[in-house]
Amino acid sequence: MDVNVISSFKLMGMGMAAIFLVIIIIYASVNIMLKLTADKKQ
Repeated sequence: MDVNVISSFKLMGMGMAAIFLVIIIIYASVNIMLKLTADKKQ
C-alpha cells in the first residue's frame, strides 16, 4: 500500500476514536448532572 493511504487510515481511526470519546464524555456529564439535580422525594 501507499504511504499516504496508510497515514490517511491512521488519521481516520484517530478521528473516529476522538468522536467516540467525546460522545462518552457528553453522556457521562449529562448523567452526572441528572443525578445531582434529581428530586430527593423519590
